[in-house]
Amino acid sequence: MNITTDIIKTILLVIVIIAAAAVGLIKGDFFSTDQKTSQTKEYDETIAFPSDRYPETAKHIKDAINEGHSEVCTIDRDGAEERREQSLKDVPSKKGYDRDEWPMAMCKEGGEGASVEYISPADNRGAGSWVGHQLTDYPDGTKVLFTIQ
Repeated sequence: MNITTDIIKTILLVIVIIAAAAVGLIKGDFFSTDQKTSQTKEYDETIAFPSDRYPETAKHIKDAINEGHSEVCTIDRDGAEERREQSLKDVPSKKGYDRDEWPMAMCKEGGEGASVEYISPADNRGAGSWVGHQLTDYPDGTKVLFTIQ
């Protein structure tokens, strides 16, 4: 009786192993060579945006990212004017305010569907100048991760 029980256990174990291997092969993740061994970075540079200097812009960037907009800006200066027109077309100008866009018009991720907020001109223009200075040496195509400091 012990020999019969051992044979049955062995057969069941072999069946389970074969079934597990078959499921793994069918799903494509068993013996896979495509498995990532480390997380791939999706940006080239990082910029820590100073919220203490430009609080309205920093809040807008943070809110827009939390709403699902990209935290990475792929620099594309040539398309900036067209993207600016797309992002601002349904947002009328308002006396005493600038319209701030995130992602910015100089980013490939910007344009239609960008988040637009009314903020003070001093904050918006100061932030724009600061960002422009930070990105001056980066060529088009550079992916920049924005973090809020």
